[in-house]
Amino acid sequence: MEATPRSSDTHAVARTIYGTILITALVAGLSEGKDIDAWQILVSVTGTALVFWAAHVYAEILSQRLAAGRSLSWAETRRAMNEELPMIQAGVPAAIALSLAALGFYSTETGVTLAIGFGVASLFAYGVVLGHRERASRMQTFIGACVNGTFGLVIVALKAFVH
Repeated sequence: MEATPRSSDTHAVARTIYGTILITALVAGLSEGKDIDAWQILVSVTGTALVFWAAHVYAEILSQRLAAGRSLSWAETRRAMNEELPMIQAGVPAAIALSLAALGFYSTETGVTLAIGFGVASLFAYGVVLGHRERASRMQTFIGACVNGTFGLVIVALKAFVH
């Protein structure tokens, strides 16, 4: 059986879920440092997410060059860059939570908790949205949301275990 080609939309979903897991794990891991504040976590998470984005763009460009047998045009390169953006956009809620903590609206601990909470909630929500878009039954949607959300809950469990 031949796989159905993935559309740009399904690539975006995969990148968004990957980005959410990446950002949530980074926030959880970095927050374990004793002397690290919200600003340092925000800068580290942003920098790491940008490096992962660039690595994905680079790998995509190389694979497209290999498939095309030629160098890519600037328009094709920009398209590859834009297609990887959902990985970065997935981190916006966490970045907002950490930014507000860095600005003193609440503690670093609260910013970290909100950032991780947004990640876990987003993963569950993506599962619900996917189930709805697939016209899945309520039970299938619930199971899909739980499977998706479990990635976030595993991160929370690992943070609790390390802490």
